[in-house]
Amino acid sequence: MTEVLNQDTQNKIIRFLFEKHGVRGEIMQMDTPCFKLLEHHNYPLSVKQLLIELACSAILIGSTLKANGQIMVQILGGKGDHAIKYALINIDKDLSFYGSAALIEGNDYEGELSFKDICGEDAVLVISVFPEDGNKWQGIVSLDTVSLAKALEGYFKNSEQLDTTFFIYANAKEHKAGAIMLQIIPEIKDNHLSLEHLSTLCSTMTYEEITSLSLYQNLHNLFVQEEVKVFDPKEIQFKCVCSRERCERALKGLPRTELENLISDNGTSMTCQHCGKIYNFTKEDLEKMLLTVSQ
Repeated sequence: MTEVLNQDTQNKIIRFLFEKHGVRGEIMQMDTPCFKLLEHHNYPLSVKQLLIELACSAILIGSTLKANGQIMVQILGGKGDHAIKYALINIDKDLSFYGSAALIEGNDYEGELSFKDICGEDAVLVISVFPEDGNKWQGIVSLDTVSLAKALEGYFKNSEQLDTTFFIYANAKEHKAGAIMLQIIPEIKDNHLSLEHLSTLCSTMTYEEITSLSLYQNLHNLFVQEEVKVFDPKEIQFKCVCSRERCERALKGLPRTELENLISDNGTSMTCQHCGKIYNFTKEDLEKMLLTVSQ
């Protein structure tokens, strides 16, 4: 039993189920993906914090995907001196994700900013589902709450009619995060009361516990008096979709005159807005591309 409780679960998410209560859940922790998400960006600390929390929410939601596809969780910033332009995380069914944020020139992002400050007035949370088979689906909720967790709870209650609670713990300085999601299983009598009880237990969790103890140990500590069915862990990873080939296709799509101008400048470089990776193209690279571009 001790071996199981101490099993390494860093950068993993685990599904669990309270069959007697009619409540399901997800618990996760990560560090390396946090670092890679921010590695090549010089965001202010408040923006880094928001992006990690957004990644946690996307992972929790993405883990519930039943069919192949992707989910994008996006904050569209509103008005205010500290508001961002946007922050987004895109996650696949295999729980690989990437994301980025954009700031508004002239806004102040220094110091300790609240969730409301960084989102701004009239900001919205947009959750978009892109199934491989079927139609795209999108839900939008106003960000008039004190935290991202509360906004997500409002989204699921109003858009999905599923009572859900979120607990998100993140530290951008340490590149660490952990999170828990609890959700009722539809059409089971009185399970909203069970959700309230189990959520009270989860509220005792601390950042130090969820980021330093194994997920198994945390589940044991939180629900020692409950019967919990625990499923196998799934890996979480940061994985950008950028590539040199994609950049080449974009360059080949430019008008011939623009490509010739880049050749005159002795080459160019392209930087991925999500992971910050730089792709350099020499004058010779561009000349080869020019041969494939129509007049």
